[in-house]
Amino acid sequence: MSADTLPVRDGTDQDPPRRRGARGLRWLFAALLTLAVLCAGAAVTVWGWPGGAQEEESAAPAATATLEYATLLREESLDGTLGYEEGGSFFSRSDGVLTWLPEVGTELSAGQRAWEVDGAPVLLLRGDTPAYRTLEPGVEGADVRRFEQALAELGYGGFTVDDEYTWLTAEAVRRWQEDTEGVEATGTVGPERIWYSPGPVRVTGHEAAVGTGVAPGTPLLTTAATRRVVRVDLEVGDRDLVAEGDEVTVEMPDGTRADGEVESVGTVVRSEEEEEPGTGGGEDPTVEVVIALPEDGEGFLDQAPVTVLARGESREDVLTAPVGALIALPGGGYGVSVVSGDGTVEDVPVETGWFSDGLVEVSGDGIDAGTEVVVPE
Repeated sequence: MSADTLPVRDGTDQDPPRRRGARGLRWLFAALLTLAVLCAGAAVTVWGWPGGAQEEESAAPAATATLEYATLLREESLDGTLGYEEGGSFFSRSDGVLTWLPEVGTELSAGQRAWEVDGAPVLLLRGDTPAYRTLEPGVEGADVRRFEQALAELGYGGFTVDDEYTWLTAEAVRRWQEDTEGVEATGTVGPERIWYSPGPVRVTGHEAAVGTGVAPGTPLLTTAATRRVVRVDLEVGDRDLVAEGDEVTVEMPDGTRADGEVESVGTVVRSEEEEEPGTGGGEDPTVEVVIALPEDGEGFLDQAPVTVLARGESREDVLTAPVGALIALPGGGYGVSVVSGDGTVEDVPVETGWFSDGLVEVSGDGIDAGTEVVVPE
């Protein structure tokens, strides 16, 4: 054997093959370990840590409310129209040329000009019966008392308000006429010079044009009362929802609210076909409800849509929960999530009754006044 010949190694010297086998096992173990870690990580990602569910169950709800007994009021929203109390028409009381009319929208009160014929004003007085004869010294009657009362309300006195038109009355009339532009001071009052109205009016339209000839009975103006009201066409089936004297809330077009009082509930049934012939009358018959608003209400709106919140029947001393506490139970029905003293939460089925103002009437086993339930945050 030459020196260049490699020695033959025995079996104990075969290290390289054994080292390759051990390294392979370690790599296999490492790969399996890595795969296990990755799987565990994926499981945590998907299902969370094993203790997470327990932590979630034991965590206290963020928001809760307490059941309590209360009185629920049934509130209905009704469509209404804001406007003015109905007025009437003004008619000419004499022949002549119409020389002046107040503008539409003008509010007229006692003592003011209502219109002019031949340059002579007709003056508004408070009263509810038309004038029909000339009042002068020696005339007696109920119309005299009515005129003297109206004259006294304008601040002219010195006479007794009664059925007799005396010289003292004539003297007061003369002072009133002297203070009024365009009126001749005579001390007497003709029916063509005054117009009675129960209260202030608002001019809503012209029936005649300035410059045209008029005669007694010629329509001149349409008017409405200055008092604001809301009208509701209430379906006959809902007529018991409101009654005269009931307090209601009116939501104005600008979002503000005003208190109102039901002034009248109509007894005459109206149908859409009667109001607007040719519509087919598909809507339910209605009655008119008039709601009075405060005299000091601000703003000027006419024929504006509003919402009337009417409170009807009530249920007193019923167990209530916030509407948001209701949950839908699997299989149907409603329940509430009751919070026990140790903080655990249990879904309890309930029966629901009235809903009103964010509350709902509830009943069922395991709930009573003071029960704490989960509500949305």
